[in-house]
Amino acid sequence: MNTIRFYLNYHFFEDDGNPYNYKQTAWDWLDQNIAWAKKNNIYLVLNMHTPQGGYQSQGNGSALWEVEENQNRLIALWKAIAERYKDEPTIAGFGPLNEPVPTVSKAQWSVLAQKLIDGIREVDEHHLLFIEEAIYIQNSNEGYENLNFPEVEGDNLVYEFHSYETYLYTHQLFDWANLGDGGKYPDENYVEETPGSWYTATFDNPNINAGTSNWNYFEGVKYAITDSKISYAIPALIGENVDGTVYYDNIVIKEYDENDNYIRDTNDFDFKTQQGWSYWSADDSGAGGFSTSIGYNDQSSIYIKNATADCNMSGYNYKFIPKQGFKYQISGYMKGSNIANNAACKLRLDFYTSEGAVLTRNKEYLEYTLNNYINWAKTKNVPLFLGEFGLGKHCFENNKGGLQFVDDMLDIILENDLHFIYHAYHEDAFGIYYGHNELPNVSNANTNLINLLSNKLR
Repeated sequence: MNTIRFYLNYHFFEDDGNPYNYKQTAWDWLDQNIAWAKKNNIYLVLNMHTPQGGYQSQGNGSALWEVEENQNRLIALWKAIAERYKDEPTIAGFGPLNEPVPTVSKAQWSVLAQKLIDGIREVDEHHLLFIEEAIYIQNSNEGYENLNFPEVEGDNLVYEFHSYETYLYTHQLFDWANLGDGGKYPDENYVEETPGSWYTATFDNPNINAGTSNWNYFEGVKYAITDSKISYAIPALIGENVDGTVYYDNIVIKEYDENDNYIRDTNDFDFKTQQGWSYWSADDSGAGGFSTSIGYNDQSSIYIKNATADCNMSGYNYKFIPKQGFKYQISGYMKGSNIANNAACKLRLDFYTSEGAVLTRNKEYLEYTLNNYINWAKTKNVPLFLGEFGLGKHCFENNKGGLQFVDDMLDIILENDLHFIYHAYHEDAFGIYYGHNELPNVSNANTNLINLLSNKLR
């Protein structure tokens, strides 16, 4: 491990009220870090983590795309950085923009990326430029064409991607991520990826009564898996023709064996977030969402309201593989407000069939996610860089399998000669070393992870 992907924030360099006038304190700070890196034989990849217009990753940086002057300032800042360090070999290259999130289309990123490339190349022809994929596009149904990499031209370009698959696992139990418990790794019962299509469902579960009602428990029927075409299942909250509002809470899916003996709860939902649940309506009516004021035993639940056709909230993040011969039952609480007489609001298990492989949470799935990029780069004959991968600290606790995850990722990375950065070296959330505002200390560190990386990469 010989490279630091070094994060920059434009606020270090200029004030919004005094743009294009760069602070000497910023250059001094950057010069000092370059000197430290050089002393320790470390390369730096300077990455613009927060550009003019705002940090991108959470979709709060729309002003970068909507205000042209922010783009002009970003290009100018990069030209100043590149001019100053064009002959500095300690810098491996420049990452013009971290995790771009265009507001309309990928074409926005293609245009801006080309402007950044051209601007830097006016003063620096040699340093590598790390060009990232758009991690998503706001307000757009664009497909994931070209893996969301921009269409650009230039020399010494490296295409960069980040891998946090599966996000529900890697970012679990952080309050700011609102994900809850993301389970363990590996987990052969947890479906991550499959090209499936809807097949059948537990249609006979009871409906909520019309009108207004308090919380009531609805016990689902036990559905026996006797059809080999069933590949996996997804929980669904149905609000067909609800007209009013139906709330759902404390949902549990139970598994029984061939003799009707209870085996386990495959899933248990005491909703603290809407993460992993998506709303669909046949006629685009109504809405599904997360309530922070109404719940069965707290103040939170999932709801569907104002739908006039078939609709549901489906838990696509909670797929599971049912066993042939076993029985499955979804039960829980519902509360109604002005439910229509012809409504069909219930709890349901939707079963899917797949002609392809069902990938579960294991090394094969990790290999599948990385190979999407590796194979793309081979086809395009371009260099590829895994600019971020890593795990939140909770993945290394309570037998959640974090070390095995990193071990498997490194196997795949090394087998494919893929250059990479582990995120992050020093912070409480993802760090190899923990603690803020202090130097790394072995007494406050993820020692097992350090040993794994040391042994694997020696």
